[in-house]
Amino acid sequence: MSTIALFGGSGRTGERILERLLERGHTVRLLTRHSIDANSGVIEMIGDATDRETVFETVQSSDIVISALGTDKQDVLSTFTPLVIEAMKQFNVSRVITVGTAGILQAHESDNYRFQTKESKRSMTTAAEDHARAYELLRDSGLAYTVICPTQLINQPSNGEIIVSKEVLGTKHSGPISRDDVADLVMACLTDDEYVGHRVGITTES
Repeated sequence: MSTIALFGGSGRTGERILERLLERGHTVRLLTRHSIDANSGVIEMIGDATDRETVFETVQSSDIVISALGTDKQDVLSTFTPLVIEAMKQFNVSRVITVGTAGILQAHESDNYRFQTKESKRSMTTAAEDHARAYELLRDSGLAYTVICPTQLINQPSNGEIIVSKEVLGTKHSGPISRDDVADLVMACLTDDEYVGHRVGITTES
């Protein structure tokens, strides 16, 4: 089993990833702002994902990095991503899996991001812009990255055929996707190298 550095593990998608990691016997170095009622197998790091020292402490002694961090109006991903790349290179960790947004997949009709075109259903682009900067940093880092890019996330099971695709969204008629399905894809990427070096769209056919 591996030791996983997990960022965003207390969020609605991250908690599902954490649950699956522990079920499979992995040790998790979890960065969290506040202590949680952690199970055995969790090593808590109390702090913030924008703090260099805390990010380095979390990555140290890990085999793989997973991030389900969300974004906000403070550009948290643009701050976090250079720190985690630096830490990974210092501690010789090469594999990183992150959860982004379908807005940063390539548009079907151009080389733009989806959020820059009419394909995206969102009017606000602040979060997508932060995710895009994080993706570009990972893309250019030389690390073995995968950025999983879901459409609208829901807490209940997905309704419809699940479509997984590289770089672009696999359908122009996308629907919402379950957080559980995203967590399952993260887990699959731990052992399957098919999506290394790719953005990966995950959605349902609406």
